[in-house]
Amino acid sequence: MTPPVPPIDESQRLLALARTGLLDTLPEPEYDDIVRLAAESCGTPIALISLVDRDRQWFKANVGLPGVEETDRCISFCSHAIERDEIFLVEDARADARFATNPLVLSPPFIRFYAGAPLQTEDGFFLGTLCVIDQRSRTLSEAQRVSLLGLKRQVELLMRMRAQMNSLQARNEELARAHEHMRALNMRLRAEMDERQRIEGQLRDQQALLGSILTHIPYSIFWKDRRGAYLGANPRFAQDMGLSTSEQLLGKTDLELPTPRAQAEAYRRDDFEVMESGQPKLSFEEPLYRSSGEEAWVLTSKVPLKHTDGSVMGVVGIYADISERRRQQAALQDAKLLVERHVANLEAQIREAHLRNHHLMQNSGEAVFLLNEEGSVLDLNPVALRLLDASEDDLRGLSFETFAPEKSREPLRRALRDLRVVGTVRLESQVLESATGGRLMLDLAASLQVTGNTRRLLVVGHDVTEKWRLEQQSIQNERLASMGALAAGIAHEINNPMAYVLSNLTYLQECRDELEQAVASLPGLPPRVSETLAEVKDVLAESLSGGRRIRDIVRDMRFFSHTAGEELAPVDLHACLDVVLRMAHGELKHVARVDKRYDSALPLIPASEGRLSQVFLNLVINAVHAMRSGKPEDQVLRVVTTRDGDWARIEIADSGTGIPPDVLPHIFEPFFTTKPAGAGTGLGLSISLSIIQKMGGGIQVRSELGAGTTFTLSLPVHGRDPD
Repeated sequence: MTPPVPPIDESQRLLALARTGLLDTLPEPEYDDIVRLAAESCGTPIALISLVDRDRQWFKANVGLPGVEETDRCISFCSHAIERDEIFLVEDARADARFATNPLVLSPPFIRFYAGAPLQTEDGFFLGTLCVIDQRSRTLSEAQRVSLLGLKRQVELLMRMRAQMNSLQARNEELARAHEHMRALNMRLRAEMDERQRIEGQLRDQQALLGSILTHIPYSIFWKDRRGAYLGANPRFAQDMGLSTSEQLLGKTDLELPTPRAQAEAYRRDDFEVMESGQPKLSFEEPLYRSSGEEAWVLTSKVPLKHTDGSVMGVVGIYADISERRRQQAALQDAKLLVERHVANLEAQIREAHLRNHHLMQNSGEAVFLLNEEGSVLDLNPVALRLLDASEDDLRGLSFETFAPEKSREPLRRALRDLRVVGTVRLESQVLESATGGRLMLDLAASLQVTGNTRRLLVVGHDVTEKWRLEQQSIQNERLASMGALAAGIAHEINNPMAYVLSNLTYLQECRDELEQAVASLPGLPPRVSETLAEVKDVLAESLSGGRRIRDIVRDMRFFSHTAGEELAPVDLHACLDVVLRMAHGELKHVARVDKRYDSALPLIPASEGRLSQVFLNLVINAVHAMRSGKPEDQVLRVVTTRDGDWARIEIADSGTGIPPDVLPHIFEPFFTTKPAGAGTGLGLSISLSIIQKMGGGIQVRSELGAGTTFTLSLPVHGRDPD
């Protein structure tokens, strides 16, 4: 798959897209009508108006893809379409190297045909496309091309109209704000003028009161004539100018006071501006230099001083010291900058932590999966890829629970639900399935990762497949050892009484024979006596036969229980097979007949007799299970031994149902079983293969459905290679 190349002017294109105000808006019938017309005119099941954002393509209008609002930009066809100003046509995506492996081609919606007309703004930026899509390869007729381009121009017209409406709305809002501001300013100015007129009226009647007010008011007040010379001031202003009384100011201008000349000229400019315009200048900030050399900041208002006829006779000014407020504002600004630097530092730490976590994830010895909140795979490390035997592209986007076989999914599904609620979960011995069908077992530890509004699920898996297999093999070995000890005890307890029984039965048989000879010469013997002696002979023969059968079973049990070690010693394969067949006789006699074909020239083989018996018994029992569906007279268990050079071959073949071809490659994998839940661990063949390999041999299998299965065991005649 060839990824699209972003346009050179991508940042300006994205700004133009944002200015349209279309992204993430609700459906609108005007746009929906256009995509329906596009689908109908081009004869396609799917038509979209797609806008290409920074990392996604978002659908403003959608026909044929219900429930789909956006896709990743990196896999979108429209990202290629905006690279040109003509219809972008892909007649068969599967035959196009740029899209053959695209997820949108290989999975729903299975795109085969794509035609996209780029949507262009008035300033030349391509924001997206009007496109039609089909799930079969095809092309566009000339009429369909013309129709698609016409509909594309309609979309561009709607976009321009929306942009103009947005601009007009913004301008109206700005004008409304300006009007409100002017109204507020006018009200404020009017209030100031009313207050000034009220004060002027009161000045004539309340000079004494005004003098007191001017003296005690916490503001500095002054008034000047048309030349800018001081007519008066309150004591606070005189103090600011370094004078003891306000009378010392009378007749002087700002140029004659201990004020920097540039600032004095600025004061005078403001005064003359107010007097010339007859309009007040309110609430502006300016510096004030006190006689002590201290610089202060004041909030000043100046209004024209007028005669009763309304002519301007001077200016009145008042100001308040706002130095402390400015210091607080400066401190607040410094604090804001400090917070911004701290935030930037935190963001850098977060980025560093993300990079560090990614590095740890990629280099972890455990399998690590990063999922979104719905449980779909976002990222995974090389260990996870190796265990699942698949590529990153194949696994990304899949639901994590689908990695488990169907029968093992419910615990995993429940654990993921709990994770979203409690934040952390652990799940031991979870079976997963690789892409090739292999089974593996993991201990899972998962945590909920929250960054802002983003929630992710981090799952770490520890591979315990081999550990579990060894534990199960150990349990099996211990079970066999326990059964062996029990069998040995039972055999010992039965053996001695059985010896007495057989000895006594033999003695009784001899006595019966002697009695029969003794009474044969007696005259007039009743016929009933001869008949009784004959019946006793048959009873004793049957009893001896049954007793010897019990003796043989006990001997086999003792043999099987005393040969469970790992040591290799010369083993008679035929004797070992006979013991296993006798032990399985109870199962076999109702299922199939046994066909034994032993190679008499086969020597003793170095092996572990107990482990070898375990393997033979497992294969025989599996064969019995495979033949249960047939009639006993039609089923055959064939056991064949041969020598092939330095190898001894043992074939155990059944005439059962056979193994399906898709199952055959997995039968030696740990935990793989086709039996119902609870009917097997899936470890029997895996352990059997491990036992034979430890003896230097191997197991091959061939099977045909409906004809049966043959397992061939190979063991070295001279023992395993020391290496």
